[in-house]
Amino acid sequence: MSVKRCLVFVVASLLWVCAQAGVKVLDVEVGVSTVEQVRKIASAAGKVQDAGINSWTKGQSLLVQQGNYGIEGLQSVQYIFDASGKLACVLMTMGKTRFEDIFNLLASKYKLVKQARPFVGDQYAQFSAPDAIIDISAPHMGFQMELSYMTPVFVKAWQDGVKNQDRQKRSEEKAKL
Repeated sequence: MSVKRCLVFVVASLLWVCAQAGVKVLDVEVGVSTVEQVRKIASAAGKVQDAGINSWTKGQSLLVQQGNYGIEGLQSVQYIFDASGKLACVLMTMGKTRFEDIFNLLASKYKLVKQARPFVGDQYAQFSAPDAIIDISAPHMGFQMELSYMTPVFVKAWQDGVKNQDRQKRSEEKAKL
């Protein structure tokens, strides 16, 4: 009986550890890594700059420009944290010529949720992973694309924030007319 209990405890412990693990990107875990951990890891790639407080999460934001992450065309990485200091979003900016390559790499690792990839026009894809949403977006009229790894809580805060900004803008316009 004691072996069974031990085995059940080990399996339950492994499941708990797996449930606590976030999606790993650039050697940090979305939803898990702290500001201090990310700062230490990111400083190995380049100069880490404080980028202020994020308006959606009310958490700290860090920026590394022209870092050496070993990813071709990567121009900058912004790390956005929630109010408790956990990593909520990793936002990478790179040349949009990498869209197809990055899309294929992500498609081989994660579940594709939606995509819009016209021959001419904005390209977009969203992937799902355990406790993370991964977006890749390349506007037609720009030279850059963004790749974001986000917690679902961050996505909701961002969407709510955008809605509130739009509502406020309409209200201000209405008052002026």
